[in-house]
Amino acid sequence: MKRSQILLYLVFTLLLLAPTAMGQEDAEAIEPKDPEMMNPEAHISYPPPVYVVRDSVDIRGTVTLETMRNFFIEFRPLVLDMMDEEEAEDHQWFPATLPRIEAVEDDILGTWNTSGTSDDLYELRLTINTGGDAPEYYRVSPIRVENNPPSFAAEQQVVAVEEPAEEPADEMAEEPAEEPEEAAPEPEPTEDPRPRVTATVNSNVRAGDSTVYGVIGFLLDGESALIKGISSRGTGWYYIELANGRSGFIYPGIVNTTGDLSNLPRINPPPPPPPTPVPIPTAVPAPQQPQSNVDLVIAHVQVSPHGVKCGETYEIQVAVRNAGSGNAPSGGIVSVRDSGQAGAASPQTTRIAYGALTAGSTQVVTGHITPMVHVETLHHITLQVDADNQVAEINEGNNTSATAPYWLSSGC
Repeated sequence: MKRSQILLYLVFTLLLLAPTAMGQEDAEAIEPKDPEMMNPEAHISYPPPVYVVRDSVDIRGTVTLETMRNFFIEFRPLVLDMMDEEEAEDHQWFPATLPRIEAVEDDILGTWNTSGTSDDLYELRLTINTGGDAPEYYRVSPIRVENNPPSFAAEQQVVAVEEPAEEPADEMAEEPAEEPEEAAPEPEPTEDPRPRVTATVNSNVRAGDSTVYGVIGFLLDGESALIKGISSRGTGWYYIELANGRSGFIYPGIVNTTGDLSNLPRINPPPPPPPTPVPIPTAVPAPQQPQSNVDLVIAHVQVSPHGVKCGETYEIQVAVRNAGSGNAPSGGIVSVRDSGQAGAASPQTTRIAYGALTAGSTQVVTGHITPMVHVETLHHITLQVDADNQVAEINEGNNTSATAPYWLSSGC
């Protein structure tokens, strides 16, 4: 009787399992996604999507297109409710790095300084200008900037571990003492051939290749750090990696170097910060009532170097003077315009902030422009002080100035 029951149970079990097995054999195989979705010659590999960054971030990737003339990286806030691509293009992109003209393969494309960026979600875009009509793009999003994490995220909880109580020693059982084993000889350290710097004094490490940039770390006298590159501006500042993983620039006159420095990568420093902490207004304010005899003029302009190749950066030093007898109540903006072909379309511009000026005082501020259009033509540089009409003046007709024209030679 028991044998018959067992046979019926086995037959019933096989009938239940048969449809499942047939379904597995008839299921379609899962195919991998298209491997051509990312261009191996033009992409960003770090940071990846859904990533949190802060301070200065080294953006890695590859740009090896044969038609590449230059490339740079931009960012903008991520708008989640944009309806289509045309609406997305209406949102302005902001520069994260300066343009570069040399190819990069699986290395640093540039450094994004997020210290002045609000904590939020953003998207990055790699823009590659080629010989064609339209540039090529590669985007990464979302990227979260979090320079000020919430307090609860930084707290570390300490878990108490109960140690077992010591067992009482057995006075009667005495075990013979074990002889200590001889320690194995430590292997001799091998010399690191990579280039390094060693500080000769206590040295600051900055976000860029000048003392106008903020301090992001330091090297004490005698400490060493790995050299990752050298400034592309020709200042000689080394781009190094500190022990805590952060990277920045250090002045070459306060360090000694070792290793081969002949093939160091050229690193583009981030755009320099404004000379004074004057915020740039997002909207044009209404003209103020006339103040007591304020007269803003451009007293002096110096361009260095005067005349560059396409893709090279020049510096503009502007002396803003209050020639009136009254105090200017606030600072303002000097608008700089670099136009080729005697004022043709697509000029390149920059805005330089300056602070409040008392009567008769002068303030010197600095900006930068990298000309990229209208090659092999004559370029004109024009400037306008108080470009946003933030201060009412007794004479609004003397706010413009110009420099000597220069010839933009090829090089991009």
